[in-house]
Amino acid sequence: MKWFARMSTMALLSSSLLCSAAFAGAPGDQSFSAIKGVDAQPLSVEELQATSGQLNAFDIAAALTADAAKLDKYPKLQAATLKLANWYTVNAAAINAEFQKLGVLTPCKSCGH
Repeated sequence: MKWFARMSTMALLSSSLLCSAAFAGAPGDQSFSAIKGVDAQPLSVEELQATSGQLNAFDIAAALTADAAKLDKYPKLQAATLKLANWYTVNAAAINAEFQKLGVLTPCKSCGH
């Protein structure tokens, strides 16, 4: 399960880099943009409860399968996406057990699991 933790960490780091607010302009453009500050406010108990529990391995697999269907122009990426969807399906019990421990498991929306 250590590899799962490492892969999850890498995925979170990669997504945070992709979603960061600092970016360079178009090629040849000498501009650079970044956020100077962020305002934060505490969430109420109701808001925290509404945002907890966001994951289910079966839903992730279903979303990956749906995305793969749109990748006809990219057969290698489509095959890799389907392989990852299958991995989530095969390992769903273990993944959902970890999600449960973390308090982020939600009921399956895409199936009866």
